[in-house]
Amino acid sequence: MEADSYNEINREVLRTLAPPGRVYYLLLGLCVAGIIFGTLCEAYQFYVGMGVTGLMHPVMWGIYLISFVFWVGIAHSGTLISAILYLFRATWRTAIARSAEAMTVFAVMAAGIFPVIHLGRV
Repeated sequence: MEADSYNEINREVLRTLAPPGRVYYLLLGLCVAGIIFGTLCEAYQFYVGMGVTGLMHPVMWGIYLISFVFWVGIAHSGTLISAILYLFRATWRTAIARSAEAMTVFAVMAAGIFPVIHLGRV
């Protein structure tokens, strides 16, 4: 295996500072279009009501209840990972445990959104 020279390594590192190309702007445009589409869908739901999501009589569950349960499950998994690492006293656990605990916090915040949306029209 041949070692790279300092010039090659320097060029490779500095290449990350180059201006973005067309693909970047195309993906950025797709992300912005997705955000606009999601905002319009949410506004449409606020205007029309919860029937848009399939939440109506006799079906009393819908996408928001399922999403709430999903995010609570993700939060539980982060807590479980952190607890197992603590119980086994793994010496390398610090970074992974912090990531798992951060995942738990963000999952609980995401889960907290859905009961508020589930209340109905704003």
